[in-house]
Amino acid sequence: MKKIKSGFILAVILFSGLIKAYTQTAADTTEPFTTVLRFTCVSTSDDSIQLKSVVSVKHEEGSTNLFNAPVSFYSIETDGDVKIGVVKTDVHGTAVLKIPSRNTYLRNDQQMLSLKAVYDGNDKYEASESEFGLKPAKLKVSFYEEDSIRYVKVEGTQLNADGTETSIGAVDVIVATPKMLSMLKLAEIALDSTGIGTAEFPLDIIGDSLGNLTVVASIEENDIFGNVTGSADNKWGLQKHLISPDRPSRELWTPIAPLWMIITLIIMLLGVWGHYVYAIVQLVMIKKSSKKAEEDIVKET
Repeated sequence: MKKIKSGFILAVILFSGLIKAYTQTAADTTEPFTTVLRFTCVSTSDDSIQLKSVVSVKHEEGSTNLFNAPVSFYSIETDGDVKIGVVKTDVHGTAVLKIPSRNTYLRNDQQMLSLKAVYDGNDKYEASESEFGLKPAKLKVSFYEEDSIRYVKVEGTQLNADGTETSIGAVDVIVATPKMLSMLKLAEIALDSTGIGTAEFPLDIIGDSLGNLTVVASIEENDIFGNVTGSADNKWGLQKHLISPDRPSRELWTPIAPLWMIITLIIMLLGVWGHYVYAIVQLVMIKKSSKKAEEDIVKET
C-alpha cells in the first residue's frame, strides 16, 4: 500500500510539473495583441494645434481602448524626428497634447507640418504609429444684423512659416451648434477667395434659459489644413423656458411629455402589473387546490 501511495503522489507531482511547463510555454509563445492608433490634429481658435490620438486593442470580441499607454508625439523633419512630448492615454484610450500654432518645427515644401504619434508597445501589445500633415489655420466666427435679418460670418486665415497670416482661400465651412448628443448643423458656407463667407442665422434654434448659444465653424479633413475649428457665443437662441410644451421640437427633452407618450407608458405599465396580478392569483389558486387535494386524500384514507 505504501508503494502504491508513493507512486500515486509521484505521478501527481510529475503531472503538475507537465501542466505548469505547458502553460509557461503557451504563455511564452502567445503573440501580442494587435494595436490600432488613430491620430488627428485640429487647429483651434486659441492659436494652438491639438494633437489627439486614440489607442485601441483588437481581440476576438472586438476592440478595447487602451488605458495608461504612453503615446509619443513627434515632428517629422529632414534631419530626423523631433520629439514634442509624451502623454498617457486616459480611460477612453485618448491622449491629447496641445502645441502653439506659431512654433519652430520645420515645414515641408507646401508649408505643412508633418506630425506623428507613436505607441512603442510591450510584450503584450504591438507597437503602432500614425502620421498627420496640416498647415496651421484659424477660423473666426462673428455675428451681425442687417435689415432685421441675422447673419453668421466666418473668416479663415492661414499661418505661414514666417509668422504672417494670409487668407485661407476658397474652402467649405460647416457651421453648427452643440446639442445633447451631437452637433446640430446650422449652415454650410463656401468661403470666397478672400477667406470670408456669410450665412443667414436660423430663428428657431433653442438655447439655454437666457437664449445663449455656442456656434462652431469647422473645416473637416481638408488636404492642406486638415481639421480647423473656431467658435463664438451669441444670444440669438430661443429661451428654453419660453417654449410652449405643445410645440414640436427636435430636442430629447420637453417641459411635459406628449400625450401619446403618456398613454403608451400607461398601457405598458398596466400590462406589466396585470401580469404580476395574474401570477399572484394563479399561485394562490394552486395553493388552495393542493390543500384541498390533500384534505380529500386524508378523508379517503
